[in-house]
Amino acid sequence: MTSLPSHPKFQHGLDLILEAVAELQAETPGVARDGEIYTQQLQRVGRLRGRPLFFPYIGSGLGRGARVQTADGRWLLDFAIGIGVHFFGHSHPDLVRTALTAAASDVVMQGNLQANSEYADLLDLLLAHSAPQLTYGWLSLPGAEANENALKLIRYHQQPARDVIAFRRCFHGRTTTMAEITDRPDYRKGQPTRERVFYLPFYDADDPNSTQNTLSALRVILDQHPGEIAVCVMELVQGESGFQTAPREFFVPLMATLKERGITIWVDEIQTFGRTGALFAFQQLNLAEYVDVVTVGKLLQNSAVLFRQDYQPDPALISGTFAGTTVGMAVGRRIVEKLLQENYLGPEGKIAALGQHTHDALARLQTETSGAIRAISGIGAMWAFEPTGASHDGIKALLQACYRNGLILYYAGVGAGPYRVRMFLPGGVATPEDVDEALRILRFSMAELSH
Repeated sequence: MTSLPSHPKFQHGLDLILEAVAELQAETPGVARDGEIYTQQLQRVGRLRGRPLFFPYIGSGLGRGARVQTADGRWLLDFAIGIGVHFFGHSHPDLVRTALTAAASDVVMQGNLQANSEYADLLDLLLAHSAPQLTYGWLSLPGAEANENALKLIRYHQQPARDVIAFRRCFHGRTTTMAEITDRPDYRKGQPTRERVFYLPFYDADDPNSTQNTLSALRVILDQHPGEIAVCVMELVQGESGFQTAPREFFVPLMATLKERGITIWVDEIQTFGRTGALFAFQQLNLAEYVDVVTVGKLLQNSAVLFRQDYQPDPALISGTFAGTTVGMAVGRRIVEKLLQENYLGPEGKIAALGQHTHDALARLQTETSGAIRAISGIGAMWAFEPTGASHDGIKALLQACYRNGLILYYAGVGAGPYRVRMFLPGGVATPEDVDEALRILRFSMAELSH
């Protein structure tokens, strides 16, 4: 029996669509058009949501590599990529073909009761390239749902222990439970407190005693609360605090202590998955042997929790109507395949090379702008810098200036700060020239605001 995707007419239709996309991408970028209609679109979104969009951004549905076209005809260099989702940029022909093929499937959504082949194909690929002890997994839509599933199966395994250890300035989602774990009190305004969470200081490169201080704090918590702690959740690169990194030497004594005490080690890789130079950040740091549970998402176009065999929960605990979209699962699998097969990973891979170029370019900008940049941090395709003395209003003004000048960035920080500008590089398509152009726009925008 001939399948629909292999039918000659279907393939011909795909070719025609991709030709049309390529022709539109090749058109000479013009000036913004339909300004009044575009303004009305923006106002409509703000009215429906009850608050305006952060940027005056509505996409046209067309992009070209690291660039995206808005509905008013502008072309922008996109280094926010949906807060880390569009790793292969916009209108990537391989992913468009994959998406169109999947969209012709009989169902839009797949679930845990009825799934098509895309469900198992994605999960199988993730497990095959994770850590050998991670034998099972569950798919879900947003990363916060994967994190909720992770906490459920961990508590089931560790019952009656239920308390959580996390890190200062961590982020694990905005659902009710994840917002309580996330170190952001503003995410819990008006909400009751149900969880007990103990926080450890994250790595501080300026403090030679940072590792020992955190290890001591961990031991104090474990000693004071025997039998009560179920899990320690950690981001190996802290995303919402501005891509703060830590070396392997910071994590090893912490993880070894947790293992000795029987505490679950849960690595939250919703942001880091596929972005550090290895498929998983725990592989980048050679920490795979310690991991009991890992969650992934964002560039996967789906999310998932992967876990050890002995963490298999009661069937009543984890299920749900939706496991993901057919398109999301198919495109997510294709993204992982491309990362694995097209020289993106490893010390000599494309992500490492792009990361090194970005670091060096940011370091030059820091030197040339005479103290305007206090610090730089990041790895692979995730970089951030801290403008000296930046306030919340100041950082937003800088982002809006960059947007007006053709560059989309995003930020991290809350309250008194510090505030950082984050660059989510579309590492699947971005070139060194794209990075250089982005930093030229950034430098121009910084100068513009200083006058």
